[in-house]
Amino acid sequence: MLWRDGSAGDALRHPLVLAMAALWLLNDHFLKGAYGNAWTGKLSDVASLAVFPLLPLCVYQIGCAWAGLRPARSAAILAISLFATGAVMLTINVYEPAAEAYRVGLGIAQWPFRGAWSLWLEGALPPLRPVVLTMDPSDLWTLPALLIPWWIGGDRGRRRASR
Repeated sequence: MLWRDGSAGDALRHPLVLAMAALWLLNDHFLKGAYGNAWTGKLSDVASLAVFPLLPLCVYQIGCAWAGLRPARSAAILAISLFATGAVMLTINVYEPAAEAYRVGLGIAQWPFRGAWSLWLEGALPPLRPVVLTMDPSDLWTLPALLIPWWIGGDRGRRRASR
């Protein structure tokens, strides 16, 4: 696996993952506002699919490292994360109840951060706001981006990078 000769969390430090994370942030916080179109939506989808599945894997492996354990289930964690990420992408783009659950769920997850920021700047807590999500079945064309975390998270990426 990736972690045999690397440290826990290496996947998130891979240059391609760092580039995708930077693209995701730049796109969501600047490009969509300035040039919002179908391409900026697809950029976010590709970047998020490349980065997000590696987060549970790295959290698991960092937790194992802190506990002094060998991360024996990394392949299973990565497989579950890839499957779950793809399933969420599929359902939120074709099934309205899933899209609404995503809008509200992500709004709830973001609220503590928005609330702390608002409390610090304005001295008041903001209301809970669902996120904006436009259902677009053509976003499913971005699912092959899941090959990036599969390659990086498995030993294929480590063997090639170490040569």
